[in-house]
Order: sequence, then structure tokens, then C-alpha cells
Amino acid sequence: MNILIEELTREAARQAYDAGATVILPTGSIEQHGPHLPVFTDTLLVTHVAREAARLVASRQSGRSGPPPVLVAPTLHTGVSHHHLAFAGTMSLPATVYVDVVSELVRGLAGHGVARILILNGHGGNEHPNGTVVQRMVHDEGVPVVIASASYWTLARDAMQALGVYTRYEHVPGHAGDFETALVLALRPDLVHLEARREPLAILQGLAHSARPGAFARAGGTTDNAAGADGEFGKLILEAAVSSVADYLEAFAKVPPASGS
Repeated sequence: MNILIEELTREAARQAYDAGATVILPTGSIEQHGPHLPVFTDTLLVTHVAREAARLVASRQSGRSGPPPVLVAPTLHTGVSHHHLAFAGTMSLPATVYVDVVSELVRGLAGHGVARILILNGHGGNEHPNGTVVQRMVHDEGVPVVIASASYWTLARDAMQALGVYTRYEHVPGHAGDFETALVLALRPDLVHLEARREPLAILQGLAHSARPGAFARAGGTTDNAAGADGEFGKLILEAAVSSVADYLEAFAKVPPASGS
């Protein structure tokens, strides 16, 4: 069962939309992640969680005929990352442009009859702009769609608490620290340069939501040195995130359609 919109024909997409499929729109970033992680870390992680959660929902409903209950749109790779522009490799959209881009993608999906959209986020800098998109669609424009936005780590908070993530790691999700390094080690260990890990030069408050110009540059671009990162534990965190997002999607599917959809 194909859950990727990008691989569907227009007829298959039409059938899935008409059947009431929820669409996940993953939002990531291309930005520096310290000296040891790839710049597409956020995009890599949120794409994995979105796709695996959609597949898990489909597998839980294995006796169901017809199109998949959840589809995944192509991940928006570029996010709001101006606070990382001091470092090479970072690509960013201004918050106003980003909100317009995501809004237009939502309008397009809703215009094709998609009844429910989850903007699933993987980058802290996108959280507030994604919330603005939801407010714009629902309250400013009255777009007939049931829409929600959340970061995958927020939806997985209880499951991660049960795993002891918040006890083991001080910064969750942090930036290029233990948490993110463990997850990338679980998925793409070939892209992690552990020998380059180092302590941040200053303590960051607010993590990726820092509102102080130059804060990440002064800290060396990380929240901690990732000394405790463990790929096997990272796999457990990802499994918890996937399961939690799948649980949310199943509950989200029961929300009545918006009027006019």
C-alpha cells in the first residue's frame, strides 16, 4: 500500500482523497547541526517518523480495503532557520515567506478535497509559524479542512517520558546534542562524525526558539556535545515517536469533517 503522494498517479490520489485519507505534511529544515551531524538532520528525522507512522496506521487496519487511511506529502525541506545562518550549509526562509508557502500547500490540498491535514514538524524554528498557518486557515480564511500542527517529539512526550528520555538527556529535542545525535545514529550512522562532537561554548536558553541575535553562533551551534548519544537508544525513541504519531492520527481521523468539505 503506497502512502507517498509523490509516487501516486493523479487517479490514485483522487481516490484516496475521496475516501477521506488524512494527509501528513512534514516540515523540516536544512541548517547546520554542529560539526558532527548533517544539515538535513531535521528533515531526515521528521520524514522517517511521518512515513513510518502512516505505514503503521495502515498495518493496524490491514483488513481495510481501498486507499491507505494516511498519505504523506513530500517533506518541506527548508524551514525558518535564520538563527543558524552564521554557519555554512544553512538554507532558510523568512518566517513570513515560510507561512505563505505552507499556507499555499494546505490550500492546494484542501482544494482537492483533503478533509484532514496534520502538519508534522521536525524543526523547532517552524513550530510557531506552523501554528500561524493553522490559525490563518481556520480563523482568517475559513478553509474547509480539519488541520493540526505538532512536532513529533511533542506528540511522543508521554512515550518518551516512559522510556526515560528526559532523565537521560537534558536537552530534548535540543539542537545537535544527545537527542538528535542518537536519532541520526539510529537512521544514518554513516553521516555522523562522532569524533567532531564538542561542548557548546555557552548555554542556550530557548533552544531553537532563541530570540537573541547570534545566540547559536556564540554557542558554537549546539546545545550540548552529544557525549551520551546512543544509536540503539535512538531506535527506541524513534519507535516511540512513530507509535505516538500513529496513535494521534487514528484519533485525528475521528474528528468530524469541517463544514463545506
